[in-house]
Amino acid sequence: MAVTTTWRIEIGYYDNGSTFSTTDFTSRTLGLTVDHFTDLGVIGTGQAVITLDNNDGALTPGAGGTYSSTSWFERALLIYCDVAGGGSGAAAKVFAGIIDDFEVQDDGTTSTVTIAAVDVLQTASRQQVETLADFTQTSPFYALRTIVDPSESYNSTVMPNFGETANPNGNVSVFLASPSVTRQVHVVGTDISKSPVGDYLANHVVTCGLTAVWPGGFDDNTGHQQIFVVENAQRTDARTYQFAENPTGAEMPYRNLERGYELDQLTTAARIERLDTGYVNKLEAANQPKYGSRLRQYVTASNSDSDTNDDVFNWLQRFAEPRYTSTRLQVTAAMIEERLPDAHFLKWVDLLTAQYGIYAGATVEFTPAGRPSAITDLTVVIGRTIKASPSDTTVTLTLRPSIDYGTFTLDSAALGIIGINRLG
Repeated sequence: MAVTTTWRIEIGYYDNGSTFSTTDFTSRTLGLTVDHFTDLGVIGTGQAVITLDNNDGALTPGAGGTYSSTSWFERALLIYCDVAGGGSGAAAKVFAGIIDDFEVQDDGTTSTVTIAAVDVLQTASRQQVETLADFTQTSPFYALRTIVDPSESYNSTVMPNFGETANPNGNVSVFLASPSVTRQVHVVGTDISKSPVGDYLANHVVTCGLTAVWPGGFDDNTGHQQIFVVENAQRTDARTYQFAENPTGAEMPYRNLERGYELDQLTTAARIERLDTGYVNKLEAANQPKYGSRLRQYVTASNSDSDTNDDVFNWLQRFAEPRYTSTRLQVTAAMIEERLPDAHFLKWVDLLTAQYGIYAGATVEFTPAGRPSAITDLTVVIGRTIKASPSDTTVTLTLRPSIDYGTFTLDSAALGIIGINRLG
């Protein structure tokens, strides 16, 4: 048998206010695109676009078809991929979000509908909250969860509720995907009320402590959007994907490899100011005369001067040198079907899943022209674009050097290598 890839597209809503139900639109789907991206110190994003067959007019608003009166913009778009291999199978939660665009293309003979959706954090980030009480949390993860999860006592943010009456302000499930750290964040209520929630989180919270945030699928237990957080650039449940020119075992094939210098994050000076007290620390790296001034500057919700000093040091320590590494590659479902043994089909499942396909380790084996042997780049996946059609699925990964984006792990034969990856 071969590893097979089958897409499943659903649109969901709490029709009776308490039970989440979905309608399967897979048979209408002509193609789809899913994008996820995150980085250290930013709020990651997820978006998806699907194209549906509408030749029967069932989706055309006001035309009397099955879905002509559907309220699309309060519904969730859920994208799954069912992968099978060796008599077993598993479903990858590829995307979950709220529909924010609906377009009909109709020439009177043929018709298609294009539906776009974004993760719920993007909709929540547009709102501005009233003045609230100050609070201090032990880490960026807890601060973010307190702000964006309406079930928390702070209750500052209204999330899409998809019709759920028990949670009229919506809900999210925020998960810590890294070791718990003590890195206090002090949120001043009058500060957060001055700007949209998303701006405050992006500018002042996730800029603390080398934090990465990205959206996942729907939580099976709660039916709410999953949000994943990594602190201190260290992930406890990370998967490592191995890409090889001639893959064997659990290694995966690839094509269209791009390699180059990673300069976007190059930092030769860092300046961080505390939002609450105005304390400032600025350091300049010894290599600034070589590369010129590349200043990284934040105003953070840090709760201590020492943590602020640590952040300045860590940004410089990690990003003070340009790296030449793999930056992008592609893998397709057809290549997986041909080259990945059935016993390792879960590697493909994990790569497609938003939870494990982002901020994950990836090793890339490559033989440069004129060289006698292959080299291996150690990288971290910070973004991916999935394009699926009835004929094939293509996954494009955006990669960054693990020496900057990852932290030493004792149980990783691929990424936890003394002298190549760092210990802290």
